[in-house]
Amino acid sequence: MHWLSFDEPQSRLKKALKRSRFFQDLLNSSDQSTPFSSSEISIRLAALAFALADISRFNSVCFNSVPAALNFLKPHSQGFYDALLDRIHAGMTNYLRGNYKWTEGETVWAAICVEYIATSWRSQNSAKDDVLTFFTAVEETISASINANSATECSALVEDAIAAFDDCFQNSKRHLKPDFLPEKLLLVEGRTEAILLPLFAEMSDFEFQKNRVLMISGGGANQVAKRFLGLRQATKLPIACLLDGDAESQYDVIRQHLGETDLLFSLSAGEFEDTFELSVFVDLLNRYLQSMTGVNAPSLVEYEPLSADQLEPAQKRTHVLNKVWRAKSLGNFDKVEFASFVFQNIKKAENIPADLQLFIGEMKDRWGN
Repeated sequence: MHWLSFDEPQSRLKKALKRSRFFQDLLNSSDQSTPFSSSEISIRLAALAFALADISRFNSVCFNSVPAALNFLKPHSQGFYDALLDRIHAGMTNYLRGNYKWTEGETVWAAICVEYIATSWRSQNSAKDDVLTFFTAVEETISASINANSATECSALVEDAIAAFDDCFQNSKRHLKPDFLPEKLLLVEGRTEAILLPLFAEMSDFEFQKNRVLMISGGGANQVAKRFLGLRQATKLPIACLLDGDAESQYDVIRQHLGETDLLFSLSAGEFEDTFELSVFVDLLNRYLQSMTGVNAPSLVEYEPLSADQLEPAQKRTHVLNKVWRAKSLGNFDKVEFASFVFQNIKKAENIPADLQLFIGEMKDRWGN
């Protein structure tokens, strides 16, 4: 289902090209000028509604290279993709270009979307999957509308498909992961944030899935800045960035390119682990130590609880904990494993670090609608 996951169009197309059998089957399929049967039209209208929603999330420049990327399919030209859309309804391509001001690249993208999704849906529609269940509901709604409505104008078909898609999407939001047609993007540095931020947001009454916030883990401040610059050119969606306090240069780069609906936040305490109130952090650490099992279990190396005095304020907590862990023959402190433990054991909203409460509050105020 990679085609339905949020990513830049070129990235999705490259993945699809690696599965070139789809394109070969498309070229070898039956007469492209023959209209689809009524049983095939509804699922393609559902896929077309997805393509409309997908294209609306990106700037048109993202689709400029799509026709060139498909040059290997020549002698099939732009007319080949027009014909795919016109099989749904004669003049569909002209309608979409006229009413939605689509470029050639966007038209080609929509045609590929429609065929790719329809092909996947036919081969997988018996599987238990939230997205496939959603598309089935859209297809059934469109089919019922077509059967009940005698109007066969292109505009009526498209607008009914969009209405059916939007209604089903609103009803299915809680079951569809945010990487399916997100409405906001959140860039964070690492896996620790990726594990805990959704929980903290939910505890703060700002559920990412409900609010269609897609979180992307960049793998470091430099990667967050690089990804932001790429996405800011590519997408129309608002973007929030969360950086550690020591990422000053990356903060300045991102700040210079912020859009009106974007959000940039730096942790005043330093790293993610430094944001916890000290007594809460020490309590979580000791419970984490007691829970550890395996060859390096604390019980095998004389367990001693940690105290607040061991976490020197002038040093990053992870640096101190690396020394403590190694002294206990536990290797380096595992930030990701600890974050997973915190995820399971933090229960009170007042224990959420103040910095993160502030950041989530700003997202909630800015994006709550």
